[in-house]
Amino acid sequence: MITNPKLVYIVDDEPLQRDMLTDHLKSVSGYELHAFSTGEEVLGAMKVRPPAICFLDYNLSSQVRDAMDGIEVLQEIKNLYPDTEVVMISGQDSIEVAVNTMKYGAFDYVVKGEGAFVRAEKAVFNIYRYNKLQGNANRYRKLTMVFATVVVLLALLVIYLYQKGAITDSPGWL
Repeated sequence: MITNPKLVYIVDDEPLQRDMLTDHLKSVSGYELHAFSTGEEVLGAMKVRPPAICFLDYNLSSQVRDAMDGIEVLQEIKNLYPDTEVVMISGQDSIEVAVNTMKYGAFDYVVKGEGAFVRAEKAVFNIYRYNKLQGNANRYRKLTMVFATVVVLLALLVIYLYQKGAITDSPGWL
């Protein structure tokens, strides 16, 4: 369970891109943001404080050659912290890459470029909206189960009372 609903991590090995996305999200939201340059760094930080959302670059080996790539980090995050939603970011405008990231559990895929910051904002909004809807669905599911249990118990009570003679077919004044 996420204990920090407004905590967002950004992982990108390109400092300019990482700083620009961090600054943009800080300017339009009240979220606590932390930026990392490698997957290993963010996984270490997640052991202490897992975020609600993690923006994760698809290619993380441009600065550190033997660094984990985005898909490896995504798999590790979803394995260890399934409640953390991951938004993959990449310079690759490829359907295959986007589908591949979704296959491993990414919530959304944002292509770096002119509209990336607006798209990142929308991804955050969509994640919180999705979580709210999911919470509502869980509440309705629980209420439905309670209602069904009450109906079954009432039916059993009527059957029991009927068998004991406390309830009859005649209205009682005949």
